[in-house]
Amino acid sequence: MDSLAQRKKQFAPQIQGLLSDIIKVIPKVVQVYLNKGLKKKNPFKFRWNIIIDAPKNDINNKFLPIIQGLFLDHQDHFHNLFSHDYAKTELANGNLFFINHCRTEHLIFGNREIGFPWNQHEDLTNEKVQKHIEKDFRTSLEGSFAFQKGFKYFMSDNNLSQAAFMAHQGFELGYRVLEGFLCGKVKICHKIEIHQKFMERNIFRTKGMFNLEDNKEMELLELLDRAYSSSRYENSFHIEKAQLDILEQKLECFLDEIRQLFEEELELLQTLITSERKALLETQNIEGPNLLDTIKQLSKENFEMMRPSNRRTKKGYYLNHVYVHSHFSLFYTLRSTLNVCILALDEQCDMTLDIKNIKEDVKTVLEFAKNLIPLEEGNFLDEMRELMLSDNETTT
Repeated sequence: MDSLAQRKKQFAPQIQGLLSDIIKVIPKVVQVYLNKGLKKKNPFKFRWNIIIDAPKNDINNKFLPIIQGLFLDHQDHFHNLFSHDYAKTELANGNLFFINHCRTEHLIFGNREIGFPWNQHEDLTNEKVQKHIEKDFRTSLEGSFAFQKGFKYFMSDNNLSQAAFMAHQGFELGYRVLEGFLCGKVKICHKIEIHQKFMERNIFRTKGMFNLEDNKEMELLELLDRAYSSSRYENSFHIEKAQLDILEQKLECFLDEIRQLFEEELELLQTLITSERKALLETQNIEGPNLLDTIKQLSKENFEMMRPSNRRTKKGYYLNHVYVHSHFSLFYTLRSTLNVCILALDEQCDMTLDIKNIKEDVKTVLEFAKNLIPLEEGNFLDEMRELMLSDNETTT
């Protein structure tokens, strides 16, 4: 391991003292990573990710109370403890939390020769891994969307207690997805209030979350928890439709915020990759032929949206992929597209009489159209601009 004495001068006295105490009281520390919090996003000034070579039970029962004592007088510092095996597995599986926040440049204690991504055989920043991360995220969030649809179904059927249960499940699964990529671990609990308190240590409360200082919102939280327990252990549960209307709005907002937060983390990864490539190019002092190879590689990785047709039979390109949930989702999207086209026609009122969900149709078409935006090609253009233009040409 790196000598702590050799590296202490890099840090502020407060950081030095905490790091020294951690190493003294926990002999099994493998790595310590330090991230600065973002003022508009995080309620902490610094986040400590402490990797320990110990079983998970020892970390929770033995080491966590010690660490909590060390940070008692540093409320603006947030700490995470992970077992080394768990952290390596999550990193290899493409957990964005570890990829973004446990990198060599964040390492303040440990063996720098190990390096990011901790001697894994596959580069965790390549295009293939990023697509795998996005696919896993969509799959994980599908459960919440399924419960959201169930909520709407039971609301239309006037089964209010079952609708409340569906809302609870939508929130719970949503929190678990959010915790995975923003905290590095999932809180195993069915109480939404506990999930929210767990998240509020990492990010400021969003619109879709509940205000724990507001009595009306606390009442909604309690109703959600009662809806879950009632569905399993009893049948005596009552909730007002007006309360469910509020929960419907909050759940929709919450799921949108999860997607936005995930895209922010993915964007952070893209920024890190671009910085790494730029630094590599500067180090290697790339000239003409090597630069051409770099451009070819970028083109290969980022021109993903379309593939050429057989030029001997027809000219043009095929769309390579458009994400849909299922065959039903595809047909629903096609129907919504036709409905929107019908609505755009003048003097065709008789044709619109059976179109019941105009807002939902428009939303579906816009979501589908959004999937057609070639983000990969946009990333290619950004990187090409960095490669081909000087700083004087790119600044104003």
